[in-house]
Amino acid sequence: MIKCAIVDDENYSNETLTRYIEKTDGYQVLATFNNANAALRELTSGLLPDILFLDIEMPELSGLDLALLIPPHIAIIYVTANSDYALPSFASNVYDFLLKPVSYPKFLKSMQKIKGMLQVRTDITDLNKVDYIFINPGVKGRLVKLYFSEIIYIEGLKNYVIFNQQHDKHITYLTMREIEDALPSVQFIRINKSFIINFSKVKAIEGNMVVLHGNIKLQVGGNYKETLKKLIMDSSIISAR
Repeated sequence: MIKCAIVDDENYSNETLTRYIEKTDGYQVLATFNNANAALRELTSGLLPDILFLDIEMPELSGLDLALLIPPHIAIIYVTANSDYALPSFASNVYDFLLKPVSYPKFLKSMQKIKGMLQVRTDITDLNKVDYIFINPGVKGRLVKLYFSEIIYIEGLKNYVIFNQQHDKHITYLTMREIEDALPSVQFIRINKSFIINFSKVKAIEGNMVVLHGNIKLQVGGNYKETLKKLIMDSSIISAR
């Protein structure tokens, strides 16, 4: 479902675009605004539409101004009664430009174009979601590919670290800090000075010990307890009784 928001100080335009979106399969209206300042507050506080239909001529804050203040991943379609804005609007790197009054066929044509653009953007984003790293095992010219899902824990020993998998181990000459910076923090958690664990491999918590796949038990250091505790509590079901 492609999520849309509308910013236009003319009620008729808001209502028309809302009607078009609601009767088109695959699209939904998240919010409508007749005030650019109100839209700015919401768009910079967590409201995340895929497409923003944006009027240009509005009091206090124009659509051109608003476009420069909102998150850059929101695809903008300018909607205006003034054709003179066509060139400057495209210079702002928007996805499309609709001239009022907007007919439903014109709306559909714009949606077909932008849907293709959004798909390309999604494909590029997916390609950037890397789920592995390459490490040098200490042999010149050799790199080993390690998938995050196969790493159980990482052990730091002076100037090198050991990646522990279920049936294999890999040594590389890096520091724990360098490893922490390279791995996704939502998946790999440091539990003491010497160990980073793959949180998805945690089987149980026993006091100050983390039990990983393979019945591996590692102690949680005092400075790392709160971070681990928060992660566990966020994923826990605890009776109120």
